[in-house]
Amino acid sequence: MRASFYCFFFLFISLTATAQEQKQAKVFAGNGMMNGGPKILDLSYQNLSKLPANAFDQNIYMLILDNNNLTELPNNIANLSNLRALSVRNNNLQDLNQLIIMCKKLEELYLSGNPNLSELPSLSELKNLKIIDVTDTGIHNVPVSIWMLGNLYYFKYTEIKK
Repeated sequence: MRASFYCFFFLFISLTATAQEQKQAKVFAGNGMMNGGPKILDLSYQNLSKLPANAFDQNIYMLILDNNNLTELPNNIANLSNLRALSVRNNNLQDLNQLIIMCKKLEELYLSGNPNLSELPSLSELKNLKIIDVTDTGIHNVPVSIWMLGNLYYFKYTEIKK
């Protein structure tokens, strides 16, 4: 009797654990209309190692690529002439494509959680850049080119204390 109770209990717990739902990020589309104008493209949590073609639409003003497996940003990043915010948090970036400077309207750049990213290209041409986050990367001080950004409000990095 006791053995069948434990067997039933173990089976119940096993079925309950395997029947649990996987959590999946959802987006609520609000009532506002974009009317073919600037748009947000969120490709986070897609297990991407390369960017799909729709990531290079010139109307994108915010591109979110968080929590994927990206090791680089392709040269097509230069085509995003209206890009205002780029988030590539928690990927495997080795470096930041220097063609990012072609995104002249870029204001926010989020690169945290890319531990192999150890340097930035010169971003001094990005005159609108206001926010840069490189916490939990290999960047542990403020690069010289960052000092030249007159509109920069915020450069967040992880300092290593000795």
